[in-house]
Amino acid sequence: MTVTALIFVLGSGSAIVQARKGHWWRAGSAFLPVLGMVVMLLGGVERRIASLFWLGCLFVVAGFGAEAMAYWRTRTRGREQAGQ
Repeated sequence: MTVTALIFVLGSGSAIVQARKGHWWRAGSAFLPVLGMVVMLLGGVERRIASLFWLGCLFVVAGFGAEAMAYWRTRTRGREQAGQ
């Protein structure tokens, strides 16, 4: 429980730092998988509620999607500016 809370606090702090910089996709990619892990472990595994487990899985997948969008935006930023 303590380790899970520590991971959640560190992930949230990282997301806040990225959000303050204006990197919203990176903030989502830092926060969503951590939130999904907490929901999966505390709700789905510990309390044996299947819907919370699958909701946590959905958060993790959404976090990976946000990571892909952050990567895509940083890779194509130079191409968009060069074309203008």
